Amino acid sequence: MFEDIRHRSAREHKVGDESFSKWAQKKIKTGELTCYLAQSGTRTAAGGCVWLREEQPGPGYTGGLIPYVMSMYTEPAFRRKGLASLLVKTMEREARREGHPWMTLHASTFGRKIYPKLGWKRGWEMYLDLK
Repeated sequence: MFEDIRHRSAREHKVGDESFSKWAQKKIKTGELTCYLAQSGTRTAAGGCVWLREEQPGPGYTGGLIPYVMSMYTEPAFRRKGLASLLVKTMEREARREGHPWMTLHASTFGRKIYPKLGWKRGWEMYLDLK
């Protein structure tokens, strides 16, 4: 997934993968991270996660955990078959069932065309790369 999004050196990928794996294992144990997979036989065709992140209080909202969709990826051989959309709809259904008021995500270049078709609206968050 990260290779498709942004080129990094093999070492950077290795360090990132190891760090992410440790982080994800801790979050899964605490119930803050749930991962969803679409299988084709014994092969994983697509996957994504929902991270319950703390959101600050504001007007009309007292604060709490908000689902954040992350790490969505479909293997090239399985793209354009609706698997990622199915996973996102499953995540949405679960978030509604749990009573969350909204969900967020940061779409990759690939996802920016897909999420609006699923009812997601574009926000205006920006970032500054400090490296």
